[in-house]
Amino acid sequence: MPDFTRYFFVFCCLFVLATPQLAHTQTATAERHPLAPPDLSSPRATIETFIDEVRSGVARYHDGDVAQLRQHIARAYETYDTEFPPTESGFLQGALTSLQLFEVLIRAELPPGEEIPGAEEVAETELVAWTIPNTELTIARRETDEGRFIGYRFDQATMDRMPTFYLQVKDYPPQPEFSQYAGLLERFQNRPGLGAPAFFVGAVSTLPPVAFTNVVGEALWKWATLLVALLVVAGIFYLGYRLAGLVEGGSEAKPERAVWARPLMLAFIIGGFAFLQYVAVDIIQLTGPQLSIASAAIAILMHGAVIWLLFLITQRAADAVIRIRDMGAQQLDAQLVRLTSKIIGVLLGLLVIVNLADQLGIPIAPLIAGLGVGGLAAALAVRPTLENVVAGFVLFADKPVKVGEFCMFGDKLGTVETIGLRSVKIRGLDRTVISLPNAEFSQMQIINFSRRDSNLFQTTLGLRYETTSDQLRLVLARLRELLIRHPMISMDPARVRFAGYGNFSLNVELFAFVNTRDWNEFLAVQEDLNLRIKDIVEGCGTSFAFPSQTLYMERGQGLVAEEVEKAETLVRRWREENQLPFPNHETGFQFEFANTLDYPPKGSPNNRYERRVQQQAAE
Repeated sequence: MPDFTRYFFVFCCLFVLATPQLAHTQTATAERHPLAPPDLSSPRATIETFIDEVRSGVARYHDGDVAQLRQHIARAYETYDTEFPPTESGFLQGALTSLQLFEVLIRAELPPGEEIPGAEEVAETELVAWTIPNTELTIARRETDEGRFIGYRFDQATMDRMPTFYLQVKDYPPQPEFSQYAGLLERFQNRPGLGAPAFFVGAVSTLPPVAFTNVVGEALWKWATLLVALLVVAGIFYLGYRLAGLVEGGSEAKPERAVWARPLMLAFIIGGFAFLQYVAVDIIQLTGPQLSIASAAIAILMHGAVIWLLFLITQRAADAVIRIRDMGAQQLDAQLVRLTSKIIGVLLGLLVIVNLADQLGIPIAPLIAGLGVGGLAAALAVRPTLENVVAGFVLFADKPVKVGEFCMFGDKLGTVETIGLRSVKIRGLDRTVISLPNAEFSQMQIINFSRRDSNLFQTTLGLRYETTSDQLRLVLARLRELLIRHPMISMDPARVRFAGYGNFSLNVELFAFVNTRDWNEFLAVQEDLNLRIKDIVEGCGTSFAFPSQTLYMERGQGLVAEEVEKAETLVRRWREENQLPFPNHETGFQFEFANTLDYPPKGSPNNRYERRVQQQAAE
């Protein structure tokens, strides 16, 4: 609604209160010095300033100078202590209060100007307050907290009782020179609002007198119009509900459309409340307590719907982020995204509440101070919970484990099932669920087995002391060939070494990494390696040692002489041909025989080479 139209109506009402002579009189000081503060130096100056500013505002309206019009309104409001919210309803409340004050003044017997205390009397007597004779209208001295003089104003007590004063005198005739202004406030209350279109104003002017009957402080036609507006708003709500149902009903084919159902409905609700506010304030122009109650109720409902909409938007945004990043519903990342969205929603909601409090004229500073003290007490009460939440953020930033990963924490093993804001739940090897607070879990040593890029194969073979040196060399060579040729073994740093002499065995150490991250697959490879190691040891004519005492009651079989001779002959030939694979195989051998061993072994259904050969033979 244009500000010019709003001010036009108010000052049209005030204009009829001024005589033609007053309408042509200007406040010379204000015109020459627009930045000068209004003269409130004495009760006489305050009364004159109020009259002059109203008169000048009317004149500026006729000149079309809206900027000066606003300035005169602001200066007129400075003549009394009451403050109004910077809203449409606040402006109407101020206009109504001004007209009530004027209606009271034109019925009071104001003393001549020279009998009203001026600057000289104030300076001589240090006047604290002055009351208009035979009234309770008081103009009081005002100072800042530091003691600086502000001026004389109609005090707050007087302005708070202004509706009562008006009701007490409205049935009395005004002073003879103001008789033509009787009933001005009632005419102001019965007219449409400043934002009403011309056709609506014309329609109201043609209504029968019964339409202007006062019902609960307002004209009957205003209540009828408000009822129609409520029906329109109900229709808007129903339309939003139906559209939301259509959007949600079509979400089976396009699930992403369902997220817009409730926000769409809330948008219609907010629009309906905005329309109702426009009708109540700008069109029918409720006044008095009816305006305050209606404006406050609509503002509370509208701001509540806005807060709900903000929470829905932040929630939908969090779900979109989780869906785009393909996070599991129970992962810490997803829960922290949702927590962040809720925090953002709460902060935005607080901003909306602050705006609502400002519109309702509620002071924010004491409320914030109270929240600060209450927040400190709440923080002390929920300290353990806050510690776990902070530890949850630490786990999110460090990411030592994720859902589904197998880990060791302390002396326990298990698979992570959920990582929440308060605790971590882990499924143990015995299938029990272990729950640990985030603060405790984040302080533990955590070993994450699932993030290994390979699995370590390490074992120590114990060969019998009867094994000859050449047999031992052959075993070492064959084991190195095994690691080189096996496709699941990483060449670096695969090694086989004669580690030393044990109490009952010759110790051979095998160290290699299996190229798999899956534990079950590693166990299968380990099984295959162990079987091949057993074949190699037996094929070299030796065997494994074990701690025991053997009493030979008869001659034992001992080592197979034929295999011993065969092993020694092969090693002797290696020496003669300079091919002894110690300390390592030559590089050419490693490149030639790398990954040539059949794995899975021949005869296994998983052996791809054997299946390929069988298929070729069948063809």
